[in-house]
Amino acid sequence: DDLKIFFKEDYLKTHENLWNFAKNKGESPPNIGLLYELIYSTLEKSMGARKNVREFRQSVIVDSGRKCSVCGERDLIFFRESVNKEKFLRFNRFAVDLTEKKLVSPKFLADGEGLCAVCFIKRTFEIYLEKEVSQVFKDITFPSTAEIASCDFKERALQKAKEEFINYQKKLKGILSTFQVEPLPKLKRNFENIINIEGALFYDENLRIKYFKDEFGVEVDERTLNELKNLLKDITDKVGKPNSYYAILYLDGDNMGKWLSGELLPEIEFSYNSSVWEKLDEDFKNRLKEALPLNNFFKPRKILTPAVHASISTALRNYALEFVRKIVEEEHLGKLIYAGGDDVLAFVNLKDLLDVMHKLRWAFSGKIKIVNGRIEVDLTDNTGFVEKNGRYLLTMGSQASASVGVVIAHYKTPLQIVIKKVFEMEKEAKSEGRNGFAICLMRRSGEERVAKAKWVYEEKDTVKILKNLINAFDEENQDGYIAKSFIQKVYNNFIRLKENERFIATGEIFNVELSRLLKRSYNLPKGIKVEEEKKKGFLNSVFENMKNLFWDTGESLDNFVNFLIILVFILKAEE
Repeated sequence: DDLKIFFKEDYLKTHENLWNFAKNKGESPPNIGLLYELIYSTLEKSMGARKNVREFRQSVIVDSGRKCSVCGERDLIFFRESVNKEKFLRFNRFAVDLTEKKLVSPKFLADGEGLCAVCFIKRTFEIYLEKEVSQVFKDITFPSTAEIASCDFKERALQKAKEEFINYQKKLKGILSTFQVEPLPKLKRNFENIINIEGALFYDENLRIKYFKDEFGVEVDERTLNELKNLLKDITDKVGKPNSYYAILYLDGDNMGKWLSGELLPEIEFSYNSSVWEKLDEDFKNRLKEALPLNNFFKPRKILTPAVHASISTALRNYALEFVRKIVEEEHLGKLIYAGGDDVLAFVNLKDLLDVMHKLRWAFSGKIKIVNGRIEVDLTDNTGFVEKNGRYLLTMGSQASASVGVVIAHYKTPLQIVIKKVFEMEKEAKSEGRNGFAICLMRRSGEERVAKAKWVYEEKDTVKILKNLINAFDEENQDGYIAKSFIQKVYNNFIRLKENERFIATGEIFNVELSRLLKRSYNLPKGIKVEEEKKKGFLNSVFENMKNLFWDTGESLDNFVNFLIILVFILKAEE
């Protein structure tokens, strides 16, 4: 009766019926726990209502000065400028000049940079943490975007050009006092006796007089730079140039509000041991079903209890602490920013992007297994539990899903833009009905390519298809490869499909033409010969994967072509 203002009469009637049923049929009289779902819903509605109440007016600050270099929204408060201070003080006469390096390290504020109070505190917060909280935070670092992008290059260099790598390191040591950074977790063993050089120093474009002066405050001459370039070339001649692009990934659990409210709980007869359910009296079962709330399929479902919320909390805890960091940092070239239970944000090297996406998504549902200490996807596992180190860990289960947004960006693209875009991509994935992913390739030229798909179509694993197609474009594939010019041919030949819906519906025409173009684009690595049967099998496999990708993802030519462009870019990272 106290909650009538919050709910419709029929919803309250359901809980009243349940209470009366328990009172008349139960072995013990019901207690307040039976109404846990109603109480939780009341609390949730109260919180929503409270958020909409504004009892005060936000102070209005007129922003009129130069904006912060990071957020671009608030006026700068702190700045460093060794050449023209007037450009900061003209509009911000109260701005604090921190040009003297001894006051604030260039690590926190570069020359020519101005920060608002919020961004300045974020930059320098580690000083407070080290002094007031723990020495654990001393010299704590987070990898730069260049470090993420170049880490696979470093991995190759330490395997195939170790001597050249050390020579480059020695030369830098004679020029810079600080060029060492913490390697990514997976690469720490590789750097046991070797200094890890900041990733940006492996890009030829940064070996410039201005770069060394701006970033390190060091004057270098052209001769020294040429020596560095030659030493870097010794490495790249053996292992290729470093990739300039990296990926940022954001995962978010689907329908978490519905899970917490009980809407997605299973039917009552599947909530308990089947032998218990079978022994119940039929009249009792029928009356129980009549008294229970309904799920999304309008069938009587299990009621929400504190134990359900505790289980959800345990499942999300297991996902965040037991699987996410292992996937991102231990098994792959990535760096976790945060794992908050049902959401994950991480930097990933392009080489491992598809694997990380794949494992994070299916670990959320418990569809993984651990083999020889490594996580593998297992879509046949519907138990909801994962065995790890002799323990069975509860997960959200096979009925839970997650959506992922991914952005592939150049390491020099402002991080603020990239992070904003990755959240947009996650929303794009959810807009397609959830349980999917969206990838955006942001070229440095400004061009963007977006491709979207569901994780599974009729038991066909989409990421597995994408991984197969990446291998199909690999020019070192011993079975042959598809020339990347194939993508442009596909687009040109099928551009009519975008304008003529009747033509796109005739799938046989598309399939025949796709097969013809694949045969014409087939190539072999130099010096390799392949039997006709093997070539045929390779082309059939590629055809099946491409056909499934096109028809399953909505028969959109743009989406199909964008996927192929993104896959080739992940493989080659060429502009």
